[in-house]
Amino acid sequence: MLSGFALAQPLLDILSKNPEFFAIRRSTSTQIVLFALFVVLVPPLALLGVELLVAVFSRPAASIVHLVFVGGLVAVVVLHGLTNDSRLTGVVSLVVAAAAGIGGAVLYARTPLARSFLTVLTPAPFIFLALFISSSGISKLVFPKTPPVKKEHVSSKTPKTPVVLIVFDEFAPVSLMNSSEHVDAARYPSFAKLENTSTWYRSATTVMWLTEVAVPSIFTGVLPLPHKKLLPIYSDHPNNIFTLLGGSYNVQGVESITHMCPASICKEVKGQQSAQEVKGTTGSLANDASVVYLHLVLPAAYVDSVPQISDSWGNFGQAEHAEVQTTHAAGPILPCARNVCRFTSTFRRDGKPTAYILHSLLPHVPYLYLPSAKAYGIEVPILRGVRHGIWQQQWPALQSYQRFLLQAEYTDRALGYMMRRLKAKGIWNKALVIVLADHGVSFRHQQPRRLPTPGNMEDISFVPLFVKLPHQQRGRIDDGLARTVDVVPTIARYLHLNIPYHVDGKPLIGRKLPQDGTVSLLIGKGKYATARLSDLQALRRQALAEQLATFGTTPADLYRVGPHQELLGRLVSGLSTHPGKASVQLSNENLLRTVDTHSGLLPTWIQGDVSGPLGSQDLAVAVNGRVAAVTQTFDLGGVTKFDAMVPEGSLHDGRNDVSVFAVQPDGSLEELRGSSVTTSLTRRGGGQVITSTGGTAIPIRQQALTGSVEAKPGPTFEFDGSASDAAHRNKVDAVKVFVDGEQVYASRA
Repeated sequence: MLSGFALAQPLLDILSKNPEFFAIRRSTSTQIVLFALFVVLVPPLALLGVELLVAVFSRPAASIVHLVFVGGLVAVVVLHGLTNDSRLTGVVSLVVAAAAGIGGAVLYARTPLARSFLTVLTPAPFIFLALFISSSGISKLVFPKTPPVKKEHVSSKTPKTPVVLIVFDEFAPVSLMNSSEHVDAARYPSFAKLENTSTWYRSATTVMWLTEVAVPSIFTGVLPLPHKKLLPIYSDHPNNIFTLLGGSYNVQGVESITHMCPASICKEVKGQQSAQEVKGTTGSLANDASVVYLHLVLPAAYVDSVPQISDSWGNFGQAEHAEVQTTHAAGPILPCARNVCRFTSTFRRDGKPTAYILHSLLPHVPYLYLPSAKAYGIEVPILRGVRHGIWQQQWPALQSYQRFLLQAEYTDRALGYMMRRLKAKGIWNKALVIVLADHGVSFRHQQPRRLPTPGNMEDISFVPLFVKLPHQQRGRIDDGLARTVDVVPTIARYLHLNIPYHVDGKPLIGRKLPQDGTVSLLIGKGKYATARLSDLQALRRQALAEQLATFGTTPADLYRVGPHQELLGRLVSGLSTHPGKASVQLSNENLLRTVDTHSGLLPTWIQGDVSGPLGSQDLAVAVNGRVAAVTQTFDLGGVTKFDAMVPEGSLHDGRNDVSVFAVQPDGSLEELRGSSVTTSLTRRGGGQVITSTGGTAIPIRQQALTGSVEAKPGPTFEFDGSASDAAHRNKVDAVKVFVDGEQVYASRA
């Protein structure tokens, strides 16, 4: 019974309030029910199985194990209750929970009334199960009612114009702008070309800050309901752009989060599924549910150590291995991530008029991609400094802004690739093309990253919105009041198609837009964030000035962020340096030793742990003898860490040496020990010795350990194994991996 309160109730409760968790991954009724049964039944049965196994050997020991389980579950229940108490530190919360667990176990052992009380509560887990399945959102998925598909037909008198609708995600348009509020052609050449051949609705706004609500509003032209939660699926939105065009068009739809195109209209698009598209596999479901549970029970101080719960309701903490080309490439790396190449594979030159519709999670978190289309990590670097959706620290927020801008340049590259493919297939000139995003994003200290507030509304509300009419050759800018719900009415107006259902949006063509008015974003539960468009435009100009002052105007300026920028680009040999007492351990040192600049992986995101007498400190990071980045340390779970983005050109093929320096008040540099140490495996006196340029030599004792190692050679090194010091019953402290005598990996075991 206790496991129901400790494990099942918190998880089922939060998921019942957020049925998108299941809807987005297309979970079937059977999968949802089996998942709930697993959560309710398997944990207590597993604990009971352990007790029964111990009882086979010793009944007194089984009784002790039972009390340990009781105490542990009581502690978890109490810990869950303390997670949102900001008055308690993480350590205090753990101590209080542990004390409660011990007290609960003692009370259970000594008081029959306590045992009777728990017996009375035995049905509780099944009540939790019933409440979960009967909740409004979950019951809609468990007992689905799918309306029939009503395909609309475009008049046969109307030429069948190809339609291209590209929806990006989490994209603040101020990032595209130069000082004159035009698209910055140096950083975003593809968006600049689009600006020159389309109408840019520069002050277009979203209607909602959540992807699972904002994208359905784009696809339907209908505002989100203030008091009713609809799922991003066809049964909740049967009238949408897919059914509107499905009767007269061949519809090629690639959705990342929503599932609004019925199978009878959108056949499954072949091609590799995006690594950021939420997967419906059992493993993905179990992994994501476990991460959600950890966020429910862990104190705030320890939440940073587990994968983040993204705004996409899935793939929490999963690596984007599938979208990183680690092999040597003969030509440029294609920007295929987040369903881009899956979408372009649907382009056809001839045949029935086609509507091409894409929702891509670009430049949405996780931030992983460089302007060259290369990834800077195999696993997704976490977003630091965010807690409960709010930026808690200014420096991590600024670094995330930098990574966002780099991924925005990648998004520009992806747009350019899609434009070239459309032109190659003869679609571009004659097509109605609409490119937009669902909502913006903010990087302001002490403000939410996504939730609109008076302090960040200009960042969240504005979205890019470009409309290119067929054969349009000249661009123009319209700063009138436009909304994302205007997209479907605009398509219908151009195609002379009557929309057979009510829409809240209005066509952007054929009318003069109001130059001012109220911008309204649904926050949730009937609440709205509102502001005058003219006020938001003034705030956007201020935000643009701040962006230009911080990140400059050229692609290279994006890397000139942080303290002591005068050090950037200077040779270390020409600087005043001296040895320091603190030391550093790089997190991605193995990738830096095996760089292939012609592959899709370029480890420009340098991360590491700092130990010793350092504290909060400005750092300079040198790559191959030249300062490539400046940064600051930060605390994460009691560990001093740093990370920095270095320019792509600072890395070369093969081994790259990284040195980390603490910048002193007098401008001198204190080199952190271990930052530039080279470790090798050499033969000496008939044996092998681990030597380092730091002067240490560790002899290898042959046959001292027992174990095995499996290795898979390739562009990157994959290995797995185990080892132990059986003679002395010691565990292995650390692991070092050498290839051809050169260290390629080091970590604690």
